[in-house]
Amino acid sequence: MTESRNVVIVTGIPGVGKTTVINTAIEQVKEKYGEDVLILNFGTEMFEVATKAGHVKDRDEMRKLPTSIQRDNQRSAGIAIAEKAKTAKVIVDTHTLIQTNNGYLIGLPEWVVTEIKPKTVVLVEAESEKIASRRAGDDTRARDAQAVADIQVHQEMCRAAAVAVGTITGATVRIIKNREGLVEEAASELADTIME
Repeated sequence: MTESRNVVIVTGIPGVGKTTVINTAIEQVKEKYGEDVLILNFGTEMFEVATKAGHVKDRDEMRKLPTSIQRDNQRSAGIAIAEKAKTAKVIVDTHTLIQTNNGYLIGLPEWVVTEIKPKTVVLVEAESEKIASRRAGDDTRARDAQAVADIQVHQEMCRAAAVAVGTITGATVRIIKNREGLVEEAASELADTIME
């Protein structure tokens, strides 16, 4: 029986290499199956909503918005993604948790995931030390510094959040390790999940 849901949510904390894994997996799906997959970045969807409302000028300001505004942006982005997923296989590139000035904001709350109805939530993970190193070397983003121990806690909390999404929606939850120098291997696991 073929899965009728078209959405795979792919998550991972900043610096884990999630976007590289996604892009490589999409290339593999195209090459092996001849299929296109639409990548929707949840943060971009939220940013578009927030920009139109005049709340932010750049994406890194998003996590500093009051949580009530962030929740409204999440809801609007979830509705837009659900509409696009009606006609295409979709990967939603997002974070399960967003670090804010008032603690972690759930990136995939009930009102978003019940709209999106994912078939699988994938957590891309890496060693905490590698993530800290990648962040330190990334001059393209204004990333907050985080200790290695805090990065580990963040990843563990993301696992709990992903399981909550699975509980609410019936989605499966999969962990894919993005080991240093083995992005093709991680991407292959994701490609299999997309095409399952």
